[in-house]
Amino acid sequence: DKEADRTTEQAMAFATANALSGVNAVTRVLSGRHNGTLGNVRAIRTTTSGRLARFFIAAAVDDESLAFDTESLVQSGAVVSAHGLKGEVRVMPFTDFVEERFFSPCTQYIEDQAQGRTMGGDYDKPPGTVSKVKIVAGREVTSKGRNECIVKIKGINDRNASEALIGRRLYVLTSERPVLREEQVGDGDDEFYSSELEGMTVVLQETGERVGVVIDVFRGAGEHDLLKVSIPPLPTPEGEEAPAFQPEEHVFVPFVKDIVPTVDLARRVLEITPPTGLLDLRQKAQKPRRQKARGPPPPKKKQPVD
Repeated sequence: DKEADRTTEQAMAFATANALSGVNAVTRVLSGRHNGTLGNVRAIRTTTSGRLARFFIAAAVDDESLAFDTESLVQSGAVVSAHGLKGEVRVMPFTDFVEERFFSPCTQYIEDQAQGRTMGGDYDKPPGTVSKVKIVAGREVTSKGRNECIVKIKGINDRNASEALIGRRLYVLTSERPVLREEQVGDGDDEFYSSELEGMTVVLQETGERVGVVIDVFRGAGEHDLLKVSIPPLPTPEGEEAPAFQPEEHVFVPFVKDIVPTVDLARRVLEITPPTGLLDLRQKAQKPRRQKARGPPPPKKKQPVD
């Protein structure tokens, strides 16, 4: 159910979608991780001390901390801020089942400690231990062009308690996700969780030649969803020295039956029939920026006294 926003590739994804907007197909990728709203996402931080945060978590959880393997949990959202004074929190949803996960009473699992994002900006860090919480109710709001949820969690009743949850991700059990289909083979017009598609090997249907690996799924970029496929960089021309930093490269492949005629989950292979020039629209990943350490401001110079 988990889905994450993207910022650095917004223009590239939409450019690809617009260039291929003539493909007439209606698709839906029910994502297990990523939110196709390609908007800016502010940094998530923890505002309450660890000891105080544990106190507020203890007031909300039903059981003691639990440990699950990574495959057993699927991200459903992340707490990005407190809302109001009565303990509500603002949640960035990573799921297509927003009403079921955040607007109706249900059970979820919340991180005992906020893990934050990876250097690439994804919510891919292991959750560590989690605790069971009960979602009481929620509603949808729009903030800076993206949809978020205002959620009430049982036991979280004031501003301090809700601030203690900032930066923590919410999870559901993989076994609790709705079953989308019985067959293990489908195509680009069928429904899949993005976690099912990620990691699949992409090959040309006609020749079987390996193209790359699906590393992400973008939803809502035009009329159809896009698969982000990692591809090997072009070889360095003969006689030239290889660059010290070789950025990863990728292409965007529309997830429609005309281009993705076969999705074989059992073999973990995705066959494509790309239109001429699609695989030439390769894009390079940006080099991660180092964050500069911020120290105290320099002392102000005293003004001379006449």
